[in-house]
Amino acid sequence: MICGRCLHSEHIPCVKEVVDLLKEGITIDCERVNTMKSLLMEVKDEILLLKNEAEQSKDNYKKTADKCVQDCMELGNTIKRRVDELTSGIRDGIIDKHNENLTIHSHITKLCDEKTKWCDDEESKIDNFVDNNLAGHLYLMSRHFEKEASDARSHLKEMKHKHTFKGFDFKENNVILKCLFEDLDEVCEQQDEVTGSDDGNANDVFAFTPKVNKTRRELTVLLNQAKDELDNSEKTRKQFEQELLRAKQDIQKSENTRKQFEQDLLKAKQDIVNYEKTQKELRDELKRVKLDLSEKERAVVTSQLSSLKDNIKRTQPTGTVDVKISQGIFGFINLIFTFPDGIQTSHHPSPGNPIKGGTFTARLRRNSEGELLCRMFKAAFRKGVIFILGKEGKVVLDGVSLYDGSVNRLWESSYVKYTRTLKAELAAKGSTEADIDQKEKLEETFTLDGLSWLKSALS
Repeated sequence: MICGRCLHSEHIPCVKEVVDLLKEGITIDCERVNTMKSLLMEVKDEILLLKNEAEQSKDNYKKTADKCVQDCMELGNTIKRRVDELTSGIRDGIIDKHNENLTIHSHITKLCDEKTKWCDDEESKIDNFVDNNLAGHLYLMSRHFEKEASDARSHLKEMKHKHTFKGFDFKENNVILKCLFEDLDEVCEQQDEVTGSDDGNANDVFAFTPKVNKTRRELTVLLNQAKDELDNSEKTRKQFEQELLRAKQDIQKSENTRKQFEQDLLKAKQDIVNYEKTQKELRDELKRVKLDLSEKERAVVTSQLSSLKDNIKRTQPTGTVDVKISQGIFGFINLIFTFPDGIQTSHHPSPGNPIKGGTFTARLRRNSEGELLCRMFKAAFRKGVIFILGKEGKVVLDGVSLYDGSVNRLWESSYVKYTRTLKAELAAKGSTEADIDQKEKLEETFTLDGLSWLKSALS
């Protein structure tokens, strides 16, 4: 419809239905009115439908929102419960370890208190016996004292071995925690639904479906499989390379062998040709080799004789050493060297002259150091470097001191000084700790001939 004032605008489609709005008494088209009202009713129906759908959607999505919030809270509670279970197990383990350590401490403390009381009681008894001059009681007590002390030490060692404290520590795995926190960001997500479409269909719904990824363990397994396949392929490649290299080496070796055979054949021909010429040279060379060998043998004999030159001057006569170990609390080691009277033999300075013998006693404390010095004494005696014949034909010590005094604790400093001096004296005689047999029997008696050391040196 268009008014008469707009005809000049050339609205061609509506020229035939011109209505002049300025004129009165125009007839109403009822059919048109009904059509218009019907159209309005359809629009109202669509408005009402849209409003109802919006109201229904609001109620539905409110329920959905409440359910999502509830699910989110349940997920959080599930994660929290799992974390509580893990940390609870760790806490229980730490408490158990701590309780075990408390129990161990209680056992050790109880044993230490018992052994301390035993030590105090024993020390009180010893002091009482000494103060009252009860030698008999002290002797009876000493018979079992070492065993009781050894038992106490054994109990302490057994307690220390069986009851050991168990250390523990709490250490976070920062790498796992970082991965866990990153995974928690993706453990759940909000999904948006879009209603409506460009073509006017209001009932279309598009839901974004999240992509399901593999877990880290599954990815780790796949990665390890890929690494294994890569390693196998690399090993196969290297095996092929090694086989190729061996083949090349075999070819090269066969070629070298062939060339060597040719050279050997040529050399054999030359040897056959020059055989007559080289016979004289071989005889001359053999003579030179014999001369060289004889010279070397003379040099070896000269060296052995020069090394025994000093030993020949030593004149230790035939003697016996008797090693005895005393028993008791303060035990000691006795070395008794005995030389009988006799006549000097050909290896002494004055053959045929009389020899005045004698007895020499050395005393050592019965401990590891004393046993070591005892073995060093016997080694030096076998070498013949402890005793010599003096100017008057008497057997005397040759630069080695002997200790025949008491070796108990009353003379601790003097005995320690003596052991240091003795070790240095024996070492100067060629008897060192490195030269002796640590497992040699300690208590024994043996006689050493005056020439035994020389035979030993020559062997």
